[in-house]
Amino acid sequence: MLSPWRPWPGQRGQRGFVMIIALIALAIMSIAAIGLMRTTSASASIAGNLAFEQAAATSADQAVEAAVTWLENNSGQTSSSTATTCSTGTSVLACDQTSRGYAATRTDPSSTQSWSQLWTQLVSAGYTAVSQSQDGSGNTASYLIQRMCASTGDASSANGCGSSPLAVNTGGSKKSGSTQSSSSQVYYRITVKVSGPRNTVSFTQAMVAL
Repeated sequence: MLSPWRPWPGQRGQRGFVMIIALIALAIMSIAAIGLMRTTSASASIAGNLAFEQAAATSADQAVEAAVTWLENNSGQTSSSTATTCSTGTSVLACDQTSRGYAATRTDPSSTQSWSQLWTQLVSAGYTAVSQSQDGSGNTASYLIQRMCASTGDASSANGCGSSPLAVNTGGSKKSGSTQSSSSQVYYRITVKVSGPRNTVSFTQAMVAL
């Protein structure tokens, strides 16, 4: 009569060792799969943030263009359908046009202020930020314009309007400007606030000369 086959004691040990190796390999594969998922998720998040940032930048550019168009249409005009007549100068840009978010004088943030705080200060002072239509990405851009002059009135060297923005110092430490210039052009600073999805807020500035 044949006796049943029984593995050698060493064979039992080998079978247990193979199981341990299999478990280790399974753990390594699981860790690698989790790492791949995280990498994919991070890449998708980065791509989404870049697209979100680009959409906000596009919305800000459109607001800057709208502000420049308003300035060009009113520069040198004694009267305008989008501005009131000034008593302090011959041009409608010689005085504040608060309903159009236009300040005839320059205001810089103080050493403890951010541009966001200065924006709030200007709006509280009565300057209405001009809002553009919400774009397809859910961004709404608004702008304020400041003439880089020390006082109201027709632009001249007397009130600093013919100088480089850097030449007019109101004491702030966060001034925007350009290189020194002897040009008779008048400088305007356009500040754009973009409010987007997820309560995001960004600021963009542009300096133009007319």
